[in-house]
Amino acid sequence: MKKIMNTPESFVYDMCHGLAAAHPELEFVEKFKIVKKVDINEDKVSLISGGGSGHEPAHAGFVGKGMLDAAVCGDVFASPSQVQVYNAIKKCATDKGVLLIIKNYSGDCMNFNNAMSDAQEDGIKVDAVYVNDDIAVKDSLYTVGRRGVAGTVLVHKCAGAAAEQGKELEEVKRVANKVIDNVRSFGFAFTSCTVPAAGHPTFEIGDDEMEFGVGIHGEPGRFREKIDYSKGTFSDDLSRRIVTDLEEDLGLKKGEEVVLLINGFGGTPLQELYILNNSVTKALGSDEIKIHRTIVGNFMTSIDMAGASITVLRVDEELKSLIDYPVSTPALTWGAAMDSQAEAAVEAMNAIRKALGYAPAPQEAPKKAKKAAKAEEEDANAVYEVEGKPEVGEKINTAAFVQIVEKMADVIIENEVPFCEADQMGDGDFGMSIAKGFRQLKADWATRKKGDIGEFLVSCSEIIKEYCGGASGPIWGSAFKYAGKAMLGKKEVDLKDIAFLFTEANRGVYETGKKSFGKGAEIGDKTLVDALKPCALALTKAAEEGKKLQEGLDLGAKAAHEGAEATKTVVATLGRAGTVGERSIGFPDAGAHGLDVIFNELAKYINGMRK
Repeated sequence: MKKIMNTPESFVYDMCHGLAAAHPELEFVEKFKIVKKVDINEDKVSLISGGGSGHEPAHAGFVGKGMLDAAVCGDVFASPSQVQVYNAIKKCATDKGVLLIIKNYSGDCMNFNNAMSDAQEDGIKVDAVYVNDDIAVKDSLYTVGRRGVAGTVLVHKCAGAAAEQGKELEEVKRVANKVIDNVRSFGFAFTSCTVPAAGHPTFEIGDDEMEFGVGIHGEPGRFREKIDYSKGTFSDDLSRRIVTDLEEDLGLKKGEEVVLLINGFGGTPLQELYILNNSVTKALGSDEIKIHRTIVGNFMTSIDMAGASITVLRVDEELKSLIDYPVSTPALTWGAAMDSQAEAAVEAMNAIRKALGYAPAPQEAPKKAKKAAKAEEEDANAVYEVEGKPEVGEKINTAAFVQIVEKMADVIIENEVPFCEADQMGDGDFGMSIAKGFRQLKADWATRKKGDIGEFLVSCSEIIKEYCGGASGPIWGSAFKYAGKAMLGKKEVDLKDIAFLFTEANRGVYETGKKSFGKGAEIGDKTLVDALKPCALALTKAAEEGKKLQEGLDLGAKAAHEGAEATKTVVATLGRAGTVGERSIGFPDAGAHGLDVIFNELAKYINGMRK
């Protein structure tokens, strides 16, 4: 791996600082990894988007006049946490409200939805739309729904123009949904991408092969096929196939008009994107589809992947006017000269006001966006010691339980790369996502409350929820929180308690999925529940049969292993591989595999604590 970088851990921070340094109208809020406008316009709806990094210039490159007010940056290919999103909402809240533009990925939906719920409880006016333009994901029986990809940029553009024109939140949302209803995308790749933390390509592909229907996280596509240059019409033939699929899915008819977006994935030279544009333009022309505007370049990338996507947006007079509306961002600018003149005029008027003794009207965020902000800050200097020494017999005391969770963190950190490698059918970031959270947990170890086992687990959940990337934050954070609430007040636990703890952890995962998608994961959906629930059931059965603690733990670990192995034989319907359907057969679910490794290591570790 050769990249301009310092460390994988500082990768996103360094990038965002560099972006803000190049564009002084933007600021980087490092604590929550938010790139936002320095000045939030209180007289318009604020637009917030975001997601995993690695798609640059999306999303921070679209923060500016006429598009986004803030972008929330997750780790590479991992959703930002709900804590990050919540703080972005607070910082951008206006009396007109906030609209979240969310790509339809599990982690993004979970974290943005939970943050929206928290903000609404605080009295902030906030709503959301969900972009799902990727037609490569066809079979809804085997997927969690279509992915949000390059079409998201056009949602940003039109909704941003509507907001800039002073439209109300409901109207801006209507515009965004109108774009979503009329935009479709399809991508292909010649190579995989390399996640900095992994250090190698997410998947292997032959020099003479291409992935047809690839996702923006390096996920495998519909199928893999050989590249045929022998006829001398490869670009034209490829474009014809994709354009036909896009037209059929969107129901485009002769004489209709579209905006065309030719988007590179980061590793394709611009000259090849223009060749692709030439082929796509010819294909649309032969079908008598008019092109209102063509946009070519890198807008929603996949780090260094070689490949591209084609996006078409059906437009009417309203959408054409919104597309053409002036925009000025680091990654997209047109019609901005008049905008700059207007801003200069405002500055001149303010200078006159100052000379006459009148100051510009102060801009203050709504009180509701600021209330209780100080109360939310935890005392970072507080240090919590655990009482007594670790004791493991037929019961485990608080001190020993704390030690076991620390061992769990060590196992996760040690397996960061192997867990990423196990995520071949997902985004390839699973190990990085959870290791980041548990590494932060160890860094904040002294600040975690350790009065009893329940209090400790709930305290751990706060760090996990904020720092574990993607869907791992809300899923693992909820598991810890539900388990902790079940153990509040307990300073020692036996096998029966541990069985209940795991049962509640599983319920936390289920409820989080249900809240985000209307469906919680069950055994057979190919998620971490395939290891977690069998483990909980085995522990419960062992406790009911009066087995010794260690025997029960070993049976739970065995059940987790068998459950994880069983995921190799089923089609993913939810979770990390939910978008690739039958192609996930033969591979274990990364989350279930991770729990298998963790539970078995902990069972051995606890047995060793007795000696």
